[in-house]
Amino acid sequence: MHWRKYTAPDAAGPAAGLTLDELCAHVRTIPGGSLWRHNVVGDLPGDGDEIDAAALAKIARANRGRRGFTYTHKPTTPANLRAITDATRAGFVVNLSADNAAAADRLARHGLPVVVVIPADAPKVSRTPRGRKIVLCPAESSDRVTCANCGLCADAARPYLIGFKPKGAKRGAVDAIAKGDTTT
Repeated sequence: MHWRKYTAPDAAGPAAGLTLDELCAHVRTIPGGSLWRHNVVGDLPGDGDEIDAAALAKIARANRGRRGFTYTHKPTTPANLRAITDATRAGFVVNLSADNAAAADRLARHGLPVVVVIPADAPKVSRTPRGRKIVLCPAESSDRVTCANCGLCADAARPYLIGFKPKGAKRGAVDAIAKGDTTT
């Protein structure tokens, strides 16, 4: 659904369909120290569940001196984890994305930043089953906060997970998954 809607450039960046080299050239034009988000829609480069480590490394190099971040649902295979860890250590923060708090606990054991879908009725601060702190995305609780002026997702060393509440047409089904109900 998001891919169908994303057909033209917006104020935050170029249109979909750039080559890797074009994307990296664009990233290098972003002023130093600037916060930017990769993949408003989609996931990391690669074929299916496999991350293209060379392409991700190229994006991370283009990001040097900037505060780029993204999210991934790609599986945490050893090869994918190496690519994500290398990019994150290089300053391009890749957040592992979990569908619920129990899955977030499993992802957090890798020592990488994690974001998680939390139930629609979750408070601003909650905990995973293993006690890890989850903080609601500030943009979801304040009209003055946006990704452009927040930057928490670009902080790989944050001592907590960031939670996002379900949105969109499928929010009921997503809420059930966030609550751990896998029967829906």
